[in-house]
Amino acid sequence: MENQLREVLQSEVPLVSEVTQHPLRAGGKRLRPALVLLGGRFHRPEERERLVGLAAAVELIHMATLVHDDVVDQAATRRGHDTVNARWGDRMAVLSGDYVFGCAFTLIARWGTPAVIASLSRCVTEMAKGEMVQFGRVRRFRETEEDYLNWITRKTAIFIAESTQIGAMACGAPDSVLLPLRGYGHALGMCFQIVDDVLDIVGTPETLGKPALGDLKNGVTTLPFIHALRESQERDLLRDLLSDGYSAEAVAEIRDILRRAGSIEYATGRAAAYAARAQRELEKLPDIPARRALSELADHLLHRAF
Repeated sequence: MENQLREVLQSEVPLVSEVTQHPLRAGGKRLRPALVLLGGRFHRPEERERLVGLAAAVELIHMATLVHDDVVDQAATRRGHDTVNARWGDRMAVLSGDYVFGCAFTLIARWGTPAVIASLSRCVTEMAKGEMVQFGRVRRFRETEEDYLNWITRKTAIFIAESTQIGAMACGAPDSVLLPLRGYGHALGMCFQIVDDVLDIVGTPETLGKPALGDLKNGVTTLPFIHALRESQERDLLRDLLSDGYSAEAVAEIRDILRRAGSIEYATGRAAAYAARAQRELEKLPDIPARRALSELADHLLHRAF
């Protein structure tokens, strides 16, 4: 698949190839394409070329959204490497993301079915809508847990759910396969994002490949903060710290308040509940090696350190 990613991004214009392939050099988990391939194992797995093409397509969609996110967030690093916007500027980054989206849908048009094309189009629309709603909010530090869960559903879970079912969908799988795969993917996506938001607080720039508290600095209040602002006896101090900048001392105190409030444990518990829900969805599927791989993946994502 890596060769296919490079090939589809290759252009007769050297600058286009250099800019669009830049994010590939930073690597990544390749979670979404792995889910496409594993989901496809549940129905006509012999269609490997189709599955690989769609796996590459979802990775390109993911990559394009990250390039655009880095412009919105004015991020300078991702996975320990310069972002496209940091190296070439915002305009080039936006155009690069658009180009990558086009490459993704070229693959989808080739390997997808009408149902796959319609489903992926709805998914991308919902992802964009979720980001627009989130950054259109003016209620800083007043988001509810329901607001947060709705946001991460659109930000992360629907695309991971789509990635999990799309391989099987393209191979003509019935609803008895698609619905459990989608349910698993949605729960996995919720778990993944909550863990990601916890790591944004407790992780280091070295392990994260980007600065800590990045979401908060960009105006996004994640689950541990929502819990602490609701439950902590130190909520007023926390609000003051969140409003006064992010010096090393302030960041350390913010982390201490979250720990004293049990907010890290609370968020981790919610992530574990979603991981358990994902495992229950898998029980509805045939007991094949792909199901066991998906089970191990859910456990790994819950306990990951980066």
